[in-house]
Amino acid sequence: MGEFIAVSAFQTDDPGRVLNSVTSFFAAHGWPAEQVPGDGPQTDNDVLGFVPHGGWSVVLWPGYFSDLAAVEFVSRELGVVGSTVRIHDGDYWSHSLLRDGAFLDRFASMPDYFTDDRREIDRLVAKFAGQPAVVAAATGCAVEEIAPYLIHIDLSVDEDDESFDEPEPELGRAFPDDEYELHDPWVFVDFWRRIGIRYPADSSAPVWRLRLAEGWLNSLPAGDAEL
Repeated sequence: MGEFIAVSAFQTDDPGRVLNSVTSFFAAHGWPAEQVPGDGPQTDNDVLGFVPHGGWSVVLWPGYFSDLAAVEFVSRELGVVGSTVRIHDGDYWSHSLLRDGAFLDRFASMPDYFTDDRREIDRLVAKFAGQPAVVAAATGCAVEEIAPYLIHIDLSVDEDDESFDEPEPELGRAFPDDEYELHDPWVFVDFWRRIGIRYPADSSAPVWRLRLAEGWLNSLPAGDAEL
């Protein structure tokens, strides 16, 4: 099974505010969440907060966590920009950008991942196209630094094509100094770096840790994800 990652960044350098807001989200939905020592053993029920970098505080959710409702809540309560990313089964990545709890932009690298219906694909391609100018304006970076990452990876393959069994050609890197190639969903780390967000190099060293009670999967609001 591939990787399932859910990670968010909030434009604030106060991790305590983020912790309080995340805690409030779970309390608002009646789900027990207990703060535990940051240097303790990690479990699949832990929400991790990290030392801010460049004015952004990063939160790493449990792997299968549906992040959008929580990010909407925190972004609205703190009155900040939020950037949240998911990797689904190691295959594709998606990104949502919010300000004050309102969606500004949405992107998914494989919007046709779950369907082969042409009309539905067209709808999802439009919905998750990604708008580099919107992302750039909200985060204070250049459009030219954002646009190369917001491209769709072609998932459709013609099985009658003689090249069906051949691997897809690699897309290369958006910029020569990037760590990941564009077909790799972890390219979001390079995308985030352009925005000014640093993905934690060591997930075992959070500044705070919140442990959810067992059974949270499918027990909390998911938000309007679709992908």
